[in-house]
Amino acid sequence: MINFEDMINSVRVKNPYVEGKEIDPSKLIFEERVKMSCFNCGKYSTNWKCPGNMPKNIDYEKMVKEFENGAFIILKLPFTEGNYNDVRTESSVQLHKIMLNLEKYLWDHDAALVLSFIGGSCKLCKNGCGRERCNNPYKSRSPVEAIGINVIKSAALYDIPVSFPPEKVMMRLGLILW
Repeated sequence: MINFEDMINSVRVKNPYVEGKEIDPSKLIFEERVKMSCFNCGKYSTNWKCPGNMPKNIDYEKMVKEFENGAFIILKLPFTEGNYNDVRTESSVQLHKIMLNLEKYLWDHDAALVLSFIGGSCKLCKNGCGRERCNNPYKSRSPVEAIGINVIKSAALYDIPVSFPPEKVMMRLGLILW
C-alpha cells in the first residue's frame, strides 16, 4: 500500500512548493471541448506529446477510469511582472520533473502501472521537439488537458481553485494515476 504523504514528501524535499491531493480517477470530468482547445494552441501537431501526435484509437476516459488511485500534484511558484515568462516556462519543467520522480517512487513501491500527465505542453527540450521523433521518449509526458479532462471542473471537486489569468502565483497541476 502506498503512503500518500510519504510519496509527496519524497518530492517536497527538493521542492517545497509541491502539494498533492488524492483523487478518485472515476470522478474526473471529461469534455470534448477541452481537446478542441488544444487544436487552437500553437503546439498542436508540433509537440510530440500533444494532440495531433497522440494515439487516436485510445478511449482516454475509459483508460483513466481503469486506475484505482490518483492524485493531483500542484506546484505553486510566485512571480512578478518582470519574471512572468521565465516562471511560466520553469514551472512547467519543474512540475514535469516532479511527475517523473513520483512515477519512480510509485514504481519503487510496487506500483507496476503508473501514468502521469503534466500541466501544459512538454518543454523538456530547450530547443523544441525533434523533427522526426521525440528527443526524450522515455521522459516526455502529455498534458492533462490533451486527453480531454476539464482541469478546472475536476480540480474544483477537490477544493483546488484554478483561475485564469494567474495573479502573483503560477499554479501548475499534474495528474498521476496508479
